[in-house]
Amino acid sequence: NDRQREVRIETCLALLNRHTNEGILNRIVTCDEKWILFDNRKRLASWLDPGSAPKQCPKRKLTPRKVMVTVWWSSAGVIYHSFLPNGVSITADVYCEELNTMMEKLAHLQPALINRSSPLLLHDNARPHTAQQTVSKLQELGLEALRHPP
Repeated sequence: NDRQREVRIETCLALLNRHTNEGILNRIVTCDEKWILFDNRKRLASWLDPGSAPKQCPKRKLTPRKVMVTVWWSSAGVIYHSFLPNGVSITADVYCEELNTMMEKLAHLQPALINRSSPLLLHDNARPHTAQQTVSKLQELGLEALRHPP
């Protein structure tokens, strides 16, 4: 879509100009969520007598289990990561809790970023990131969300 391309170009130029004027790259904090698939097979080793047949093992499920990990980082490195409990996905509530925890960790790891200049949050336009609850939480924490192109 031509309009979306124009908006992406405008957004990128605005961010580039802001970096040229203010040097914002070292203030950017971002996060991502990822499903990790795993299969914890337990292998049983046992000694067999010569000529004896091994025990039958039940067939394992075709689908592996999965867990969601969220990782927060800046140009200085990883700030915080967490594994969400089974069955929990990212909602506005969960995202706001993650923001609180990330800010606590960031204050410990990079106090100058918190005290001298406020961090800039770069996240996509997913629903939990744009929910009114999240916008309120960002204002409460004093975080500015950078514009993300569509």
